[in-house]
Amino acid sequence: MRAIASILYWLAAVLITLGAFGHGFVGVIPIREAIAASSLPPSVTRPLWIVWYGTSLSMITYGLLLFWAWPALHAGSSSRSMPALIVGAFYVLVGIGAYVYSGRDPFWLMFILIGAIAIGATWVLGSPRNALTA
Repeated sequence: MRAIASILYWLAAVLITLGAFGHGFVGVIPIREAIAASSLPPSVTRPLWIVWYGTSLSMITYGLLLFWAWPALHAGSSSRSMPALIVGAFYVLVGIGAYVYSGRDPFWLMFILIGAIAIGATWVLGSPRNALTA
């Protein structure tokens, strides 16, 4: 069970981290085109870019928090589990909200899944080893 949780935990950490690059380099393309085609003033577009790239930086930060928590979780300690659980919960909540708000765009289900994986794997890895075999 711990081996599966380890694989899933790493999958979530890598996907969250790489998601920042998808967001910042690929997802931005249609946004950049739409803003260029608009007549929005810089006082509107500059904050949009700040938030856009701030979100990418946040995603990198979330991934790094999962990597930071890994050594303790791998050792069976829950001492660093709270940041990983918070990141997972954030992804689940954002995924649910975005799924509903977007009119049920299935893309957002990926956020729910990644968050649930992060929470579940963190819970398994942070549990004492003998608690999982009983």
